[in-house]
Amino acid sequence: MDAAAHCDALLRQRDEDRWLAARYAPPPLRRRLTALYALHSELRLIPSRVSEPPLGEIRVQWHRDALTEIRAGKQPRAHPIIEEAAAADIAAEALAPWVDAAVDASARPLYGEGYAGADDLFAWLRAAEGAVDAAAVAISGGDETLCIVAQETGAAFAAAREGRVIAPDIDWKERADALWRKAKPVLRVAPDPCAPALAHLFLTPAYLKRGAGIFPLVKRLRIFSAVAFAR
Repeated sequence: MDAAAHCDALLRQRDEDRWLAARYAPPPLRRRLTALYALHSELRLIPSRVSEPPLGEIRVQWHRDALTEIRAGKQPRAHPIIEEAAAADIAAEALAPWVDAAVDASARPLYGEGYAGADDLFAWLRAAEGAVDAAAVAISGGDETLCIVAQETGAAFAAAREGRVIAPDIDWKERADALWRKAKPVLRVAPDPCAPALAHLFLTPAYLKRGAGIFPLVKRLRIFSAVAFAR
C-alpha cells in the first residue's frame, strides 16, 4: 500500500466524518485534505499507544521534527504519513501556524489532567481540533477570516462529538451550541471550493443532540447536503 492509500484507509477508519467530507473535493485537494487529517488522527492516537507521558512526548517531538525537516527541504522520514505530508505539501510554511498548534496540543492528553472548565477545554480544542479545520480551509483557498471561523467551529464540533467522553464534568454544550449558531451564517456563504473542508462541521447540531449515535445514512445525507446546499 502506498502512502496516499495508507492515509486514506487510516482516515476512513479513525475519522469517518472528515473522510466523508473530503470525498467531495477534487482529487488534488482531496489528497491534501486526507494527508492533513491522517496526520491529525495519528497525533490524537499517541496517548493510547504509550504507557507513560515521556514516551508520548518523544512521539510528539518526532512528528514535530519530521515536519521541520520537510520545511527545511530534507528527505521525509520513512513513515507513510510523513511521506504523504511531504508529497501533499502539508508541511508548507503557510500552514505551519495551524499544523504546529495541533502538534503541540496533542501532548496534553498524555497527562490525563482534565480541564479546569469550559474556557480551558475550548482553548485546547481550538488548538487540537479547530486548527486542523483552519488548515483545511487554508488548503482549500479560504481567507484568514474563514480560517478563524473554521477553527472556532471545529472546537464546537469536537466538543459535540467527544465532549461527553473527554470532559463529562464540564458544561460545554451551551458553549458549543453558541459557537455553532454564530458560525453557521458564515459557513453557509463560504466559497464552493471550501465546502469539502467545512462539510463535516455541519454535523455539529446532530452530535449536540444525539452524541455519537448518528445513523450512518443520516451522517452521509447531512454531509452531502452541506456540500450541495450549505445547510
